[in-house]
Amino acid sequence: MANGWRVLAALAITALTMTACDNALGTSPTPSPSTSGASAGSIAVVSDAPVLEASDLGDGHYGAILSAAYFEADGIRHAYVVGFGDAPGDQDVFHATSPDGLGWEIDENPAMEELGLDLSRPGPIPASVIQEEDGTWVMYLWGIPAPLSRGGEIYRATAESPAGPWVADPEPVLPTGDLGTWDDSGIDFPAVVPMGSGFLMLYGGLDGSDTTQIGVATSEDGITWQKDPEPVLNAASCGKPGAQYAATPRLMATAEGYLLLFEQDRETAMATSPDGHEWTCSGPNPLLVAEDVPGGQGIHTFAAADIDGTVSVLIESLIDGGSEIWLGELQLPD
Repeated sequence: MANGWRVLAALAITALTMTACDNALGTSPTPSPSTSGASAGSIAVVSDAPVLEASDLGDGHYGAILSAAYFEADGIRHAYVVGFGDAPGDQDVFHATSPDGLGWEIDENPAMEELGLDLSRPGPIPASVIQEEDGTWVMYLWGIPAPLSRGGEIYRATAESPAGPWVADPEPVLPTGDLGTWDDSGIDFPAVVPMGSGFLMLYGGLDGSDTTQIGVATSEDGITWQKDPEPVLNAASCGKPGAQYAATPRLMATAEGYLLLFEQDRETAMATSPDGHEWTCSGPNPLLVAEDVPGGQGIHTFAAADIDGTVSVLIESLIDGGSEIWLGELQLPD
């Protein structure tokens, strides 16, 4: 499956999280949240083996498995993962459930078959799934409108069940920024949580120099969103020397405000905020690096969920020719 992974890597160049790895910081404004005041922590791998592998997804032609969305409903853990095959454009979204995060069952019913969006590769990528007060399940996902090859936008889909089938609103709820703004080349990985009477979203954005940063948007109804004009986190925010980018936000509400995990140079960083707009990093040291995962060669993506007060993490770890998913937990000092 080595060729399949090369395909995935090429796709991810348009998908923001891989582009900034190979590019220095551009000239976008530099957010400067404090790097003190938040407790440093770590993400510990708690499974003895991968909990999800590409081979679990079916007929054997998938070589990589991306951890896209992760959440709990009625005591059952749900995950949306994306399997990538050898051929360009050969990817599919799968829904999986688990009682404990260790043993997973792949749903045979295609959750995205009725989505109704025309997207270029890598197709729809789920990111956040929440249940609104009226019982409707809402998914926020991202994709590149066909026939474009870059320029991801954020869409909203609804379903009667956390397993789908999902039907998307026809237009994106959050488009790329206007020409010359910090997110004018594409946006991805929307992380959405309820906030008072509305909703808070953090998302990854890419500018014309392929600099990836994290921005924030708010909404009263989850459909019409208002962006903050500047990013709230970038490669320099947490004080890591030589950092190249900040991407893939994963957001959770806490009693004190919000906790954010995000990707920084194929490693995992953390920040906290009282309001979702001003962020304090846990410091320059990563919470998770490639060597923390047995046999790992890098952290490609991860998804996080609050499970009974514990931040549980599905870690996509790179391996020769592909990837696999391990289970981790966020551990904070007393």
